[in-house]
Amino acid sequence: MENENLEQLNGEPENISENANSSIYGKFKDAKTLFEAYNSLQSEFTRKSQKLAEIQKQLDENNALSKSDSIDEILSDTTTDLDKYKKEITEILENDTEISNLPNKNRVAFKILKETENRIANILNNPEFMDKYIESKQEIKDKIIREYLSNQNNFPSTPKVISGNASNIYFSPSISSPKTLKDAGEILSKMLN
Repeated sequence: MENENLEQLNGEPENISENANSSIYGKFKDAKTLFEAYNSLQSEFTRKSQKLAEIQKQLDENNALSKSDSIDEILSDTTTDLDKYKKEITEILENDTEISNLPNKNRVAFKILKETENRIANILNNPEFMDKYIESKQEIKDKIIREYLSNQNNFPSTPKVISGNASNIYFSPSISSPKTLKDAGEILSKMLN
């Protein structure tokens, strides 16, 4: 019996070290499989956290949409041109019967309006879009130039220009040429003052 007990005691340290090794990694055979399982679990946790955040955002938006639907109340949160937004919300509701039948139609229309404005702003800040669709179109360039030139023609008078060399400086008069010697003297005295 002593021999059996000694053999069991002698055999136990081997079994203990094998059991200890397997208990360190649990049901995994080695550190590599444990690390892979951990990474998989971490990515799953991240994915579920993102999904939870999306659902929470949708709930918050739905709660906001279920509040009062008065246009004035909706727009009171913004510091924008209220009349402009009222007109545009009204136009959206007149043109879209599905939205106009919703209980929170004003909030939905305002949200659509803001999302559209943001999309347009993002598009206009995109240099590729500007090159491809705006700057490459000759009719758009012509319109911009026409408007610029028409604004230039609306100035009350042409600017005074100094020209000539150091010994011969003269101003371009903003009035017409003098008809008499007296008119020329008046023009010259205005220029020198």
